[in-house]
Amino acid sequence: MKRRSISYWGTCLAVVLGVTLALSSPAIGEDPTVGTKAAPIPVRLNPDKLAGVGLPPSEPFIAPEQVLEGSHRPRGEILYQGEELVMEIYEDNAATFAISDPFPVDEYVLVLSGKLILTDSRGTLHEYFPGDSLVVPKGFTGIWKMLGNYRELVAIERAAYERAFGPLPSAESAKSAKSADPTGK
Repeated sequence: MKRRSISYWGTCLAVVLGVTLALSSPAIGEDPTVGTKAAPIPVRLNPDKLAGVGLPPSEPFIAPEQVLEGSHRPRGEILYQGEELVMEIYEDNAATFAISDPFPVDEYVLVLSGKLILTDSRGTLHEYFPGDSLVVPKGFTGIWKMLGNYRELVAIERAAYERAFGPLPSAESAKSAKSADPTGK
């Protein structure tokens, strides 16, 4: 049997590797990003919305019999909806609500303006001021009192949000609705 030289095996290996790379790589002139998902990038939340500028009115979600004091006139907007997270800005007039039905989700809250006083089912008062954060746990019952022009940033796990409040519009339909808005907001 004849012994093959190292250069022969090196050439064979080079040919096999070349063919493998050629078959697995895009053709010359093709866009290598076609068919691939772009890497996520950071999203800046709208500073005007965070400041309460131009927040659209929302549908009231507190039943009239649960409003103990003040008026429920919610304003707000979803600022971010990802695959796993929803971030929403919420603003309301000074009011006090009875939360008699267990809170439907775990909700992270960052108080932006006004004051929030929660009274839990044991009667303990919990006060929160601008800059304070808290989590309202799923199942919370008690009293929700907002003083001043109350505004908060809320974060909720997306699947829980949709189970509690219904499906969110797709990102594409939300973008097209915004571009159809003549105010550009």
